Amino acid sequence: MRSQGESVQGALSLLAVLTSSALNYAFTLLLGRWLDLPGYAAFAAFTSLFMLTAALPVAFQQATARRLHGANTRRALRAGLIGGAALLLLAPLIGPRTGIPAAWVAGFALTVPALALLGAWRGAAQRDGRAAAFGWSLLVEHGAKVALTLPLLAALPGPAAPVIATLAGVLLALPVVRPARAAQPLAGPDLPPSGGPVALTAALGVVAAAQSALLYGDVLLAGALLSPDPAGAYAGAATLARVVFFAGWAVQVAAFPVVARRVAAGERTGPLLGAALAATLVVAGLPAALLVLAPAWSAQLAFGSGLTGVAPLLPLTAAGALVLALAGTALNHVLASGGTGALWRVGGAYLAANAATLACALLVPADPSQLALAALAGKATLILTVALVLRPTTRRFPHVLPRL
Repeated sequence: MRSQGESVQGALSLLAVLTSSALNYAFTLLLGRWLDLPGYAAFAAFTSLFMLTAALPVAFQQATARRLHGANTRRALRAGLIGGAALLLLAPLIGPRTGIPAAWVAGFALTVPALALLGAWRGAAQRDGRAAAFGWSLLVEHGAKVALTLPLLAALPGPAAPVIATLAGVLLALPVVRPARAAQPLAGPDLPPSGGPVALTAALGVVAAAQSALLYGDVLLAGALLSPDPAGAYAGAATLARVVFFAGWAVQVAAFPVVARRVAAGERTGPLLGAALAATLVVAGLPAALLVLAPAWSAQLAFGSGLTGVAPLLPLTAAGALVLALAGTALNHVLASGGTGALWRVGGAYLAANAATLACALLVPADPSQLALAALAGKATLILTVALVLRPTTRRFPHVLPRL
């Protein structure tokens, strides 16, 4: 009966993540048709900053999902206030260097505490089996962004409209996933997993930041190493290929709390890893196959005639995204089943892949296809490091890989 309930909760979480990701992704592509090239470039840079900062709420979401009780509210707010204050102080420097208006960076800095809190509360909802609250918070965040952008475009200049809508979506999603007051401990601190709350959250933060850098860093490298037109073509191909990763990421989000509960109960988790890898291969493999086999059609469907040079790059960028999705699913299993030491090993695997990507990018000629090949090579190093990271976990939990 408990297994059936977990399956239902996992299916609902997976559906919510898939739906919100599809909504957000379609919205990002449509903006390429609504904004001019400089405006879209500015919004894309802001989105990259947002996603890199999202390592903080992701860390709190996963840390809270592993806790016995409590919503981690105080620690999330404290970390969010510190991160937001640092971002606010750096806004005059970040803006000119990234092409993001300093006012946008400052406005985003003010919402970082809410963003961290949203991650912690979503983790509590996953742990407590409140799939409806978790799912609706995702749909409200991204749905509000779309709904607010359309009228704001009529009143505000270009990319300022989706930026404001993005920040408003975060604030509107908070009440939806707020934990019940009765779920909070009456006295005393929350009891964290081994390693302590600070060490755990720091390890998860390193993992999330390194994974985000691996997903978005190649676009930043394109801007630094290529001239504007080739860099724009590469950014378009990388953006379109991210649909492959986000499809696999939906499986990771759904699997994480189920694995954590099974490990806490001392139950077998090997079948869960096999099922998650199979689901990732299907869910992420289908869009990857489409981008590889029909790149010209895919680029035309996504961008129309606005971006040229995208199609030849799609097979490589899609392959890299699929490798990252599969490796991420295996490493996500370690995040849910291992201790803090295992988390640092996962972070090290992502950091090593980033270092490999950077080294390959600096060694190859300044060409979009060569950069796409370098990014694929960097992501492919995860296949090797995944085996190394899983071995210590397998020794602690001999049932992790019984059939693989």
